[in-house]
Amino acid sequence: MSQPTGKSLKQARYERTHPVERVPYATYVMRKILGWSRLLRIVTISIFGIALTAAVFPLVDAIYITHFFDETTRILPSFISVGLGIIMYGLGWWLLVGIRGEKRPERIGILIYVLVGIVVIVFVFILIITGYSTAMLPVA
Repeated sequence: MSQPTGKSLKQARYERTHPVERVPYATYVMRKILGWSRLLRIVTISIFGIALTAAVFPLVDAIYITHFFDETTRILPSFISVGLGIIMYGLGWWLLVGIRGEKRPERIGILIYVLVGIVVIVFVFILIITGYSTAMLPVA
């Protein structure tokens, strides 16, 4: 005789006639991400926004200094870099957080956003290791 499972006969019969739903791995990951607490999702999109700002800052600075430098617009590269970070944050808010109490729909954009955020964070670490982010490179 088999061991008791703690389920009623009705539950066991239902599970035999309704197998467990199999979903693609991408859907599983999206559901896991959307299942995080609201605070964790907000912290995640904040980190992605800051990471994008840190990743594009050296590039924007280099382009600005070599092509468009003017004493009166020295703050412009910072505005551009921070603007891109805010766009990343806003996109994350729309995809992951939404309005309080709202159930976010499963979109492939969620998976793409998280993958891009992870790639940006790895890129920032590479910039830090190679010295691009601290402007400590030797002058060529």
